[in-house]
Amino acid sequence: MSPRKHPVEPVAPPPSRAGRRAKEDAVDARAMLLSAAARLFAEQGVARTTTREICGAAGLNPGAIHYHFGDKDGLYRAVLTTPIEALNAELAGFDDPALSLREVLQRVLLPFMDDDGDPDERAVMQLYLNEMQRPSPVFAEVFTELIAPVHQAMAAVLCRHMGLEKPDPALHQLLYGLQAMAHDYCLSRPLMDLMTPGMLDAPGALEEVGERIVDWGLALVEHERRRRGLTKKTPRSTR
Repeated sequence: MSPRKHPVEPVAPPPSRAGRRAKEDAVDARAMLLSAAARLFAEQGVARTTTREICGAAGLNPGAIHYHFGDKDGLYRAVLTTPIEALNAELAGFDDPALSLREVLQRVLLPFMDDDGDPDERAVMQLYLNEMQRPSPVFAEVFTELIAPVHQAMAAVLCRHMGLEKPDPALHQLLYGLQAMAHDYCLSRPLMDLMTPGMLDAPGALEEVGERIVDWGLALVEHERRRRGLTKKTPRSTR
């Protein structure tokens, strides 16, 4: 009896050059829409900016937003979430029990000290400033989904380093203070440039300020620990 022959599975052909190009074009179109929307939303406000204006500024047809994001709210959500998701990826691992508190603060605070003057990033920062005053439903949803969990995780880290069982209002206040020191250099840079021209222009100036902020953060945590009468706790490594 001859051996049974199994049918040979056809090998899928490699993506055609046209197919690859179509995907690249879609990625480019999405990026152009995000860039144009961020700038127009920051300049005019979300409510006063039309989808037709955004598509025109991006050099795309009027249906591009519907194709890539569904509607204007979907586009606005993407404008808000894209940098937050990138930042969260950069912060990943900050709650590792093996890290010292200095290392934790460096990971959590120093990313906010990076300012390369990118106009799209400045536009998104303006949107965040606007939303901090009057949060829209879209921003509230993004905040709850992507930002609040990071705050809670950082609160748990502070509890671990201070020897607390769980966060209380005073610990959240401490965390807000730590975050504000770094956030101010991110959100208020134009005002700082007006107040103290050239202070942050020298090479390495922001990095130096960042390390100072980490030192101040350690001092604030130590002050709160002593205020509570807690014994200094060295977190155990789980490794």
